[in-house]
Amino acid sequence: MSVFVTGQDGLEPAPRMDLRTFAEYHLFVDTNGDGVVDESEDRRSPEAKQRLASLRKGVRVMKSRNPSDPTSWFFQAAIHGVTDDAMIEAADRDPYVTSVRREMFWNRCPHNGEPSADFLVWHRAYIYYFEQILREAAEDPTLSLPYWNYTGGDVSFPPAFANREVADGDIIPRNPLWASDREAAFVVGRTGLTPKVTTEAFAALMSETRLFGPSEDTGFAGGVYDDAPGTMGMIERRPHNDIHVAIGGVIGNDFNGLMAEVRTAAFDPIFWVHHANIDRIFAKWDALQGRTWGYFPDAAWFAARPWYFYDVDGNVQNNQRVFYLNGKNLRVAYDDVDSNAPTLTESAPFDVKESNVMLATLPKNFQMDKATGMASPQLEPMCDCCRNKDVEATLSAEVATEFSLNVVGSAAESQKLMGLAPRVERPKRGPQTMLEVTFLVPKSVPNVGYEVFLQIADADEISVGNLSMFGLKHHAEHDTDESNSVTQRMNITDAIKGVTDVSRLKVVIKPYSLFSEAGTTSTRRSGNIGVTNVSIKVD
Repeated sequence: MSVFVTGQDGLEPAPRMDLRTFAEYHLFVDTNGDGVVDESEDRRSPEAKQRLASLRKGVRVMKSRNPSDPTSWFFQAAIHGVTDDAMIEAADRDPYVTSVRREMFWNRCPHNGEPSADFLVWHRAYIYYFEQILREAAEDPTLSLPYWNYTGGDVSFPPAFANREVADGDIIPRNPLWASDREAAFVVGRTGLTPKVTTEAFAALMSETRLFGPSEDTGFAGGVYDDAPGTMGMIERRPHNDIHVAIGGVIGNDFNGLMAEVRTAAFDPIFWVHHANIDRIFAKWDALQGRTWGYFPDAAWFAARPWYFYDVDGNVQNNQRVFYLNGKNLRVAYDDVDSNAPTLTESAPFDVKESNVMLATLPKNFQMDKATGMASPQLEPMCDCCRNKDVEATLSAEVATEFSLNVVGSAAESQKLMGLAPRVERPKRGPQTMLEVTFLVPKSVPNVGYEVFLQIADADEISVGNLSMFGLKHHAEHDTDESNSVTQRMNITDAIKGVTDVSRLKVVIKPYSLFSEAGTTSTRRSGNIGVTNVSIKVD
């Protein structure tokens, strides 16, 4: 199990800070317009200068490392997602890329059809190990990831990430936090994020008392009731997805930025301060009174160990979900969250201790040759569920065919977990009425949002959710439909409660801006979303 390690000289990491305080970027301004902030223009405190310098150094050092190095920028970003083209290009520069145990470590972000309940837990673990590696690369034991507090008023694009800082003679931008292919009007400050995707989204999340909902799209963290890639929990849909699309949606007329797609998002440095804020929102919610587990999963979900991460020392960490769910296990602090406050997640519904859920796979999926550290030399599509599966054996009509399995855990432990009684009461889940909207994946992800409303007869429209645009192409690859479409589901059980006449039922989908009114309407680009079906089903 991972433990918190004190830094050199006994120094411990600082709490994760609001990026405005961390960088004091309001005092770091290129006033003469030469593209570089010189010493006379830099009015930040010495502490802020050191913090930002450490962050930049850490990112720069990580980017300089070989892609096959688990502490490199490429490797860490590829854990979230990486395209086949990027992987092959990396292998041209670093032949050891072919030895990476890709099925264990790359394209692991749970946007691929896993239950939405995995979203918060996986990303908490992901940025925790990334932060350790960043700290080591920066040679600053006090460094912690700052968070971009767009839900707390910081609705402009962070200047520390916006400027290339290129002077005469420079070939490579001086600022390692800069990335191309972002929404230009947003980055240069001509517009900011709207309340709908920031403060209003935060208020809606804080008003939800259940961690897990009766369907995948409800509850603060989602649920475990289907594996449709288009179904997401509250915090994943908004603000998470909207921020991704605001930064990377439809750059120019026909392509997306890094942040708009699952397999490129983590290569943009802004990803990490965005996700630090998502984890902070979770920590704040968790520390409030009156929180409940809601419709929580069975014990096996809490006990399972589905993910593998490298820590800063090069050790592979494979902890239970419940370990990462409880933020106090990681000893990560935020500057505006009382770390001593009791939290919901520090007392799980089940006592799963160190139980192992049984997992059996063909050895090549989760093993390597310990002598050589080598895996398959073939460059295949990275994602487990969309890559072409190799034929392991052709069944004979005359003799038996044997398959040896790599087994983790035991059947006895799994059976015991399935019968384990919870320590808290779980509400009874009745039938749920779901609205399904199916649409074709556009060539480019739009940089607007779409709110979905129900209208029954002449009554007022009722908002039942929004269409999530982040990672649409990847979601389509994981959908069961082969028509390059995505189906997204919204729970309308409460919205239609008591309705007997549905003959005048309408679904209305309205666009909403991700940016403030200061932005012109020309900054809205729809991506041409083609809806192919709207239906209602009861689960």
